[in-house]
Amino acid sequence: MSNHLKSADSSTTVADLRRQCEQEKMTAFEVRNSYEQQVIDNPFAILPHKPNYLLPFTYSNVDTDIYDEMLDGDEFDPVEAKFQISIKYVAYQDFIFDNIDMQFAFTATSWWQTYNAELSAPFRETNYEPEVIFTYEKPWQLFGMPIDMTYLSFNHQSNGKGGEFSRSWNRIIGGLVMSHGPVIYGVKAWWRIPEDEKETPDGIGDDNPDIEDFMGKGEIGALWQINDHHNLSIMLRNNFKSDNKGAITLGWSFPISNHLQGYVEYFNGYGESLIYYNERTQQIGVGIKLTDWL
Repeated sequence: MSNHLKSADSSTTVADLRRQCEQEKMTAFEVRNSYEQQVIDNPFAILPHKPNYLLPFTYSNVDTDIYDEMLDGDEFDPVEAKFQISIKYVAYQDFIFDNIDMQFAFTATSWWQTYNAELSAPFRETNYEPEVIFTYEKPWQLFGMPIDMTYLSFNHQSNGKGGEFSRSWNRIIGGLVMSHGPVIYGVKAWWRIPEDEKETPDGIGDDNPDIEDFMGKGEIGALWQINDHHNLSIMLRNNFKSDNKGAITLGWSFPISNHLQGYVEYFNGYGESLIYYNERTQQIGVGIKLTDWL
């Protein structure tokens, strides 16, 4: 309490001080959840889902041969912008059963050839990801390990294109969220909903029948919040096959103002975007993050 009193300004209320002291006793997940609960009953409240960020500068070594016919001799630049918008809306609380919430979520991730004036700065790729999520946020234990949240989602992901550039898949995803102090862990596994085989490139059917050979059947992640200011994150994915393929994402976010964070992201592996799900990619980007997992 004394540290909060020393750092408080004249506008800080007793309720604010009490809330800060209570948050010191919470895990990182409980702190985020407490903020969401404060606004969840507001019918105008749309909450962040996955991180929202803008990376004005990214560099990747991706092979753009797939676009050769479309570009007719022109080329995409290795330097581009990347941004992600991700929101959710809590549609029902205590849906059918107590402590189960139903949420609608949408995530769009775009790769934008911002500096490619010769091609009029086109959007190279956008991945759209709507989903319906059922969350159970009453803590329980699995083999003695405390589980903060359990969820099941119906997930569609597509790049919105047709013909040979079309990529999409539908999944049922189950996941667990755990936290210990300033560290939050997540593990999820998915089952891909089968699709009919595609007979022609422009026909109806499975655009990417081998996507699980590169994306696997799940992923794990962790985020460590350091001194309430810096966040270090990691995501790992693997197909667990003899022909081993996987991916890693490393992230570092740090404060640059009261509402903005600087953000550095590094990716290495398969599935950085749907169009390149079967191409190994390295990418590094710098920019700002509007909202994080924590």
